[in-house]
Amino acid sequence: MLQASKPASRFIGRLPADLHLLILTYLSIPDVARYARVSRAAQRVTSDERLWETRWTDLAVDRLRLGDVLDALESEKTSNERGTRGNNSAPTGPATIPVASLDDDDDFGDFESASANQAPQLLLDLTGDTAPLNHVFKTQSTTTFRGKYIRAHMLLIPLLPSLDSSAHTILASITSTTSSLSAQGRTLHLLTRFLSPAIKPVSSWDTRLALLKTALDRFDAGLLTAFDMADTEEDEERMAEAAAASWQVWLCLHPNGTKGGMRDEWEMGRTWAEKREVLYEQGKWDPLANITKDKRLDFTAMDTFMSRVLAALQEDGAMAMRVFPPEAGVLLAYAERLAGEVVGEYISPLLSETRNLGTPFFLSATAACFREAWRVVDGLLGLVVSVKPANTPAPSETRRNSRIKSSRGGFITTEEAEDVIFKMFEPHMDDYLDDELDELKRTLESICKQWDTSLARITGSDSTGNSDVVGPHLHGQPPTQARFLDSQNPALAKRNVLASFTDVLLLPVTIVPRAVGAGVGALGTNVGSGLNAMGTGVVQGISMLNPQRWMGTGGESADSSGVATEAGYKSFANDGSLFEIGEDEGNEDTGQTEVTEETQYTLDDDVDDEAGWGEIVSERAPGSVSPIKGTDGVVCTSTSRPADGSINPVAAKPAATKVISKHASRVAPPTQLEPPDHVQKFAALDLLLSLDVSLELIHASRDALKRLETFSSYPRPIGTRVRETLEDVFCEMLSTLSTRHIARGFGVATDRMMVYKPAEHQETTSVAPLLQFFELVHVGDTIQSMVQVFFDKEMAPFIDKTDFLNAVVREKKRFENSLDDCVAAGLNAGTQALMNQVEHIILTRTKLREYYPTEDTPLDLKPTQGCTEAIACLESHCKLLRGSTSREVLEVFYQEVGIRLLAILQKHIKRQIISLNGGFQVIADLNAYHAFIASLKVPAITAEFEHLKMLGHVFIVADAKDLAQIVRDVTRYGGAYRPEDVYEFIQRRSDWKRIEKTVDKTMYNLSFKEDCVIS
Repeated sequence: MLQASKPASRFIGRLPADLHLLILTYLSIPDVARYARVSRAAQRVTSDERLWETRWTDLAVDRLRLGDVLDALESEKTSNERGTRGNNSAPTGPATIPVASLDDDDDFGDFESASANQAPQLLLDLTGDTAPLNHVFKTQSTTTFRGKYIRAHMLLIPLLPSLDSSAHTILASITSTTSSLSAQGRTLHLLTRFLSPAIKPVSSWDTRLALLKTALDRFDAGLLTAFDMADTEEDEERMAEAAAASWQVWLCLHPNGTKGGMRDEWEMGRTWAEKREVLYEQGKWDPLANITKDKRLDFTAMDTFMSRVLAALQEDGAMAMRVFPPEAGVLLAYAERLAGEVVGEYISPLLSETRNLGTPFFLSATAACFREAWRVVDGLLGLVVSVKPANTPAPSETRRNSRIKSSRGGFITTEEAEDVIFKMFEPHMDDYLDDELDELKRTLESICKQWDTSLARITGSDSTGNSDVVGPHLHGQPPTQARFLDSQNPALAKRNVLASFTDVLLLPVTIVPRAVGAGVGALGTNVGSGLNAMGTGVVQGISMLNPQRWMGTGGESADSSGVATEAGYKSFANDGSLFEIGEDEGNEDTGQTEVTEETQYTLDDDVDDEAGWGEIVSERAPGSVSPIKGTDGVVCTSTSRPADGSINPVAAKPAATKVISKHASRVAPPTQLEPPDHVQKFAALDLLLSLDVSLELIHASRDALKRLETFSSYPRPIGTRVRETLEDVFCEMLSTLSTRHIARGFGVATDRMMVYKPAEHQETTSVAPLLQFFELVHVGDTIQSMVQVFFDKEMAPFIDKTDFLNAVVREKKRFENSLDDCVAAGLNAGTQALMNQVEHIILTRTKLREYYPTEDTPLDLKPTQGCTEAIACLESHCKLLRGSTSREVLEVFYQEVGIRLLAILQKHIKRQIISLNGGFQVIADLNAYHAFIASLKVPAITAEFEHLKMLGHVFIVADAKDLAQIVRDVTRYGGAYRPEDVYEFIQRRSDWKRIEKTVDKTMYNLSFKEDCVIS
């Protein structure tokens, strides 16, 4: 841009020069010319580039690309002048007064005398409508804004209508300059801007502008008639010419016509759109045809309807692009009418009817309708680039704000194309978002209620509060619940589970139900739970987590109906691996022995079936797998469902249970005794958590998330609500999974372990509730890993994982903390039950004279039976927890076991009478306990047991004085035992009464009989 020339003086008179310049911008051109004649300084102000830059910008020649109009006028003027010179005709005109430029000697100068040989530079119109402009238009260079405006002014002034001109006369004068309708329209456009209030080329500009607008209206009416005739004759070239001229007229009359929604008011565009046949075909389509007679959703009818709409969009849209100027926005306006008046009118009755059928149908139909309507966006963008897309991407796959250029120089942004459907669908969004979250809550609640009913049966208490309700067939049945603890490598089993779960998440979710593979089930007698209409994700997902896939079969595979043979499971007592290590893990040979059906369910004599697996399996087995029909009528295998159409999370357990076949009865015990009451309290505690129930909860939320993802690209404010609902869905799933499933299951298990009494159970080497609690820990850890995978796959793209204030991040952290708290509380109760069992073993397995043998008894420096069984019990339980929790929790558990074992051993030693020979047995036991504690690799507890092991030496010291010196040595045990504590232990020696006086005298240098006198 050229630099504006500065006035020589900052002031003209008493006012600043800039103020003069500002005033001049509001004056008409004749008034500027009169102002320039005032003085030489005033003339310099009128030559300032800033004044003419404003005029040139308001004329908008460059912005609207109207320079060709000026070029055409200049060319015509030049040709006319050449013809005039050729005829040597003398100039004629009204009486004029020649005016010369001002002299440069003083501020005002002298007027030069008239010269007959000098042609006047500009004539003074005696009518007073113009002023002498020679002082203003002195320089005619076209490189400056002043020069550009002078050129345009001189070319357009002859075209201005006179004060007595009619509309016909004005149009005739314009027509004489060019015969093209488009050129005439552009000329009228430029002339209208020339007479605008911002330029004011003449004093009577307002009167002349009114006359010009009258002519514009008449011209536009003629263009509309010509356009209709060309449209009837299908002459697109004439239509395009008339449309271009009409658009220029529209811009004349509406300077801001390209902004906002004013483009829709262009009469020629509206007239063309109203003649499209597709806008009047609503009666040909039945929206309710998408609902079949058996109350299923099948969007085949809408596919046909949308194909017709897209065909019309392709045909009519291509014509609009060829005929109308791109900046007129006729294509977008037509697409908006097509979406609102055709697609919108088709969708509304369909959604109303599905709402009457049930909320699940409404939710599925809403997402499906939006996905179908989105094809308009893809068709519109494909039309602009003249390439029809091969597939239909989701709304989130289309990048907003990307501009797609058209061949005519205009563009349609992706945002504009998407807003066509967003605006059409917006009236349905509030109801959808509200119902989506409410239906999810009802679905999750239904799943949890089904599980609560099963949980009451498993834990031995029904819904009325009655406890110990366990069938007489519970005891003695073989275990059929596949368990992580049965695996030789639980960590590998978890990885297989998570790999299968990840595969489940990668399964496509059917948004638009089709005739084949439909995702919406039939309407049952009760649609409350909504699981029948929430998609096939749950059924597909549970089948993906089948034990045949990630737990190994150990024998024959499941048959075609999904019912596994009895060879798929082995007893926990047989210590076999239920988890098959695949070749992809690098372990082809697991070293497992083949298990026959005769030996598979045989229980070891040392292990009681206190979990009561038989009842659960016998109740789940009937009808656990049954064929169901999808919306397309295709029969598929799924889990059994109650009459109300909801999925029973206990009956649907293909991922955790197998059906016992008739061969199992051949190995069952000949007699089945009802277990005692204390056994019933701990029946099947490891069934309190279910991977299947967790999977159903996750899949219910995943179905909702997938539907919501369809609307994820919605702009504000609806888009904000969509993203908030996305977060609410995930948070609701976490809350339900935590409070209604995990916390309740762990709570029941913890309560059962707290009332466990070892004396009531025959088994001593294991604590059944704790074993089952460890299984719960493995299941809980797997559920947490599933939630993490689900979070990474589904939620991470929509939130910032590093934002600790985000609701999803906070709810996920709360879920993890709740699980940790449940595990910690259960471990505390389980540890107490374990240590009670250990203490019971030590008490019952230690013989009366274990540490006080007779003199002729040979010394056998092996650990006692009580010590051996106690260590075996501790080792088996400590190993089971490895791999199911973090190293920190494991160390805390080991430390707590060590502390409590130390207290038990101290208490146990203080109850014994120990001879010198028995002291060696004590040391042998303490060495065994120390070796076990050292294997846990917890340094603090290992040091405590080292001190306890050294303490055992006091029982094999024969000399009383040496014993007293040992007792007095406070540094011997590292401060763990004071002399008073050691003194209590040596009192358990069998010869204590004989050595007591010597020890006391040596320790305290006194004798009670000699030094103490009682008066």
